[in-house]
Amino acid sequence: KDYLLNVPYQSYNHLIDFLRQAAQDPLVVEIKATQYRVAVQSEVVEALIYAADNGKKVTVFVELKARFDEEANLRYANTMRKAGIKIIYSIPHLKVHAKLALIIRKAGTAIKSQAFLGNGNFNEKTARLYCDHGLFTAHTEIVDEVSRLFEYLEDQTKQINFKHLLVPMHNMIP
Repeated sequence: KDYLLNVPYQSYNHLIDFLRQAAQDPLVVEIKATQYRVAVQSEVVEALIYAADNGKKVTVFVELKARFDEEANLRYANTMRKAGIKIIYSIPHLKVHAKLALIIRKAGTAIKSQAFLGNGNFNEKTARLYCDHGLFTAHTEIVDEVSRLFEYLEDQTKQINFKHLLVPMHNMIP
């Protein structure tokens, strides 16, 4: 099932629990996420480091063009890199302002991935103040597009088409 999270009216802890459970799940092989602005004591970053400590491959795209938060984002990126997390830094002419998390889980020979897509930031503090929406989904076509978006963030030479996601420089008018 898909679940829509509407903060601050619903608890942001659902997202933190999603990441922590993925970090502990022995069938999860990889976690990918974006970072735009995170809280000072970020439980999101802690969950990602916990996943790396548990042997998961973790990749985080860090947006450095986050007004007033550039220094904090660099500091967190360095902390995550030291924990074994692969860091991808900003891409010129593209600002990644979406919350995205991709959980890649192996079930036998099949891959069963899940994604979280949201507006705003992965920030527990601002989640108590601002209205944001996030979607937990295992919808194959959406999850596949989230996966392809991460492929693009890792290698901008890839030509990717999107049907379900609106992505600048791909299917949105700049």
